[in-house]
Amino acid sequence: MPEPETPVEFRAVQRNRAAHWIKSAQSRVRIARAARRVVALGAPSDLPRALLHPAVVGGRFSVVESIALDIEDADGALAGLAEAAQLVRDGRVDALLVAGQIGPTNMRRVADVALAFHCEVLAVMPTEVLAEHEPVVVWTDEGPLIQLARLPRHPFHDAVKRCIDVVLSAIGLIVAAPLLIVLGLLVMIESPGTPIFKHTRIGFRGRKFSCLKLRTMRADAEAVLRADRAMYEEYRQNHFKIPESRDPRVTKLGRFLRQTSLDELPQLWNVLAGEMTLVGPRPELPNIVAGYEPWQHSRHTVRPGLTGWWQVKRDGTRLMHEATELDIYYVLNCSLLLDIKILALTAGAVVRGRGSF
Repeated sequence: MPEPETPVEFRAVQRNRAAHWIKSAQSRVRIARAARRVVALGAPSDLPRALLHPAVVGGRFSVVESIALDIEDADGALAGLAEAAQLVRDGRVDALLVAGQIGPTNMRRVADVALAFHCEVLAVMPTEVLAEHEPVVVWTDEGPLIQLARLPRHPFHDAVKRCIDVVLSAIGLIVAAPLLIVLGLLVMIESPGTPIFKHTRIGFRGRKFSCLKLRTMRADAEAVLRADRAMYEEYRQNHFKIPESRDPRVTKLGRFLRQTSLDELPQLWNVLAGEMTLVGPRPELPNIVAGYEPWQHSRHTVRPGLTGWWQVKRDGTRLMHEATELDIYYVLNCSLLLDIKILALTAGAVVRGRGSF
């Protein structure tokens, strides 16, 4: 049987255990700091400011890769941002480290990439600070380093928005049920087949879901389109769209439903199910999203909506995916007041017969 420890021996053991625990904790902190992986972005002449920054040399940040941005060439800068976005997407880095000034447009793209892929933006001063940024100094020694934090959304915003979605969509479905039944019967009479059309769209955080609409095309729409090779090629080259006035697939009732936006009524079920919201960026087709630039994915950080900022601000000259900045404006500025404004403008557009969104 071992000898019992004396009080002195016991205190020595406790001190040794405490010292060991402190060293272990310090080691874990050092490892955590060293594990904060970043990709450095900036003009070629400014990149050394990031690579040789005391926070990097001291091991607080680990530069996984450095990417030179041609800040004078928009396409060149976007190519570099696409490479950085892929590193974040692959889980190889935790943050973007901007070296100096890269121009407001490029900084906006960097902020949008960070928003889309949920990572931090750090910057070596001096650099551009956007209106929605709330800079936090994370290194005060030689060469100030800041974290460009976004303004936090009101903590109850999402909960209140969801409650409004549930209440209004449920009321809307109950009120619109008789109309939906009548319209569904008319759709089947004009063109035999199911009255509800399910089409795959990209939703919240890039997830696919079945977006519901009243069918506005013939049941054999795909066969009709493919039978006309010239029109099908035009359809492919025009981002899978054909002017409605020339589209042989759209029925007479379908044109009326699109003009009055009544074909969108079944999407109230998508709202009730939590796949959509009343106000947000409209859900886009998977084949269009596949061609997005990295910064455009930030529109998927909120749920897609029945209507949105693009729908009420569009000028008719650009398609939805060509005006993504309007959706991103909503993402950055979303609020209940803005939602109310968009709903009011949407009601006016529907009354004027601007057509389906």
